[in-house]
Amino acid sequence: MRYILASWDREGFECLQDITGKHPDAWDKGQLFEALRGNTPQKNPLAEQISVMKLRARFNSQRCYEIYVFTTEDDIEFKTVEDWMIADPQSLVNWIRKNHYAKVYSDYEPNRKPAIV
Repeated sequence: MRYILASWDREGFECLQDITGKHPDAWDKGQLFEALRGNTPQKNPLAEQISVMKLRARFNSQRCYEIYVFTTEDDIEFKTVEDWMIADPQSLVNWIRKNHYAKVYSDYEPNRKPAIV
C-alpha cells in the first residue's frame, strides 16, 4: 500500500507527496530495527512537515486549506496520481474527500462564501 499526503486550498494543490517510507507505521518499524542494531533512532521528518502545513492553514483560514493522507494500491504509481492532479484536480479532490485514509486538517465548508478582504 502506498500512502500519499495531499494539501490544497482555493488556489489549487500545494502538496502531493508519496510518504510511504515516512508513514508512522513504516517509520517506527524502521527506527526499531535501527535501535536494535545499536543506531540512534531519528525523529520522523513528516511530523514537522505536517505541523508546518497545519500552522500555515490556521493562519490563512480565508484560503480554506485541506490536508489529507490517502492510500493507493502498490501497482498504482505515484506518477499516475500526479497526472490525475494535473488533468482534473477537482475530481481528485472530490475522490480524496470521499476515500481518504486520514483527514489531517480541513476548514472547508461547501457553502462558505468567499471572504472579503
